[in-house]
Amino acid sequence: MPAEPLISESDLAKHFVKQSVSISLKYYLRSCECFSEWQKGDLKKFSSAIDKIRGYDADQLQRTQSLCGIHKGEPKYARFRRPETISDDIVFHEIKIDPSNKARAHGFFVEGVFFLVWLDRNHECFEE
Repeated sequence: MPAEPLISESDLAKHFVKQSVSISLKYYLRSCECFSEWQKGDLKKFSSAIDKIRGYDADQLQRTQSLCGIHKGEPKYARFRRPETISDDIVFHEIKIDPSNKARAHGFFVEGVFFLVWLDRNHECFEE
């Protein structure tokens, strides 16, 4: 007779709470643009954006166009080339660090984690 599971799928669903988005630098390419190139004000905006992002789960953030947008097409410059270690079927997004200006962070989501790949202080990844 098989043992009873310690926790069932329905029990998990009852206790599952979507986590707020976190940012990982695991795939960050400083060769594209490094934080050291950002000015003090840019870094403050980056910190503020992280504070905002904490209020969203990944699904909510991806639906909030004022903060996040899906990549449409290929980047303008070669420095924004997709790393070979990241599959072509992974969808990239940009997080708007400063929606009223240009600063962006580009990467992809896995569950509740945004993997930052490129910084883009002057919004050069895509033509407007």
